[in-house]
Amino acid sequence: MAFERMKESAKRGLATGRARVDETRAERQRSKLLQEIGEASYAEHTGQATHEAVASKVRVLGEFERSLREKAASRPEQRRAKDIMHRGAECVDENESVVTAARKMRELGVGSLPICGTDDRLHGIVTDRDIVLRCIAEGREPGQVKVRDLAQGPLAWVDASADLNEVLRQMEERQVKRLPVVENRRLVGMISESDLARNLDEHRLAEFVEKVYATS
Repeated sequence: MAFERMKESAKRGLATGRARVDETRAERQRSKLLQEIGEASYAEHTGQATHEAVASKVRVLGEFERSLREKAASRPEQRRAKDIMHRGAECVDENESVVTAARKMRELGVGSLPICGTDDRLHGIVTDRDIVLRCIAEGREPGQVKVRDLAQGPLAWVDASADLNEVLRQMEERQVKRLPVVENRRLVGMISESDLARNLDEHRLAEFVEKVYATS
């Protein structure tokens, strides 16, 4: 069993390494094409080239960008957490009350909030379900209960460089519908069901829903 996990980890590491090499190559090619556009634009400005020469370079860049998008769409496993997450995930301080967290959820139109400490690092996550079942249903006063009191169990999160398969594995095994994304030990975004819906085909999305909602 341990050997199989090591093999799987090695495979994921290899895939991530290849993805990073491909990304580096793509960035270099993009930079080269942008430089060529700049040179052509300058040549046009000085009367040494025509506008069509510039337009031709722009079309080449457009075709290159389109090929990258098509390649990513055909190989979703190479997309990383930072590529599919929504940025700007707002935290609620661990010392804030449940009332404050609930109001913030209402203002943002979300069903969960990451819990951050004074060190600006992720300490947990609080959901609207937590508030209902573990605060209100137990007769506790929401204005007196701190959100840190609702953060329990192992914290589910994923590194920003993790591939899409790792994101799905984490969410399906833990049966969570929202997953914080961390980079350099700091929260940089969140992945929700709507983010997955934009990045998975119908079959894989249906499989995710079946696994996560199976016993939740």
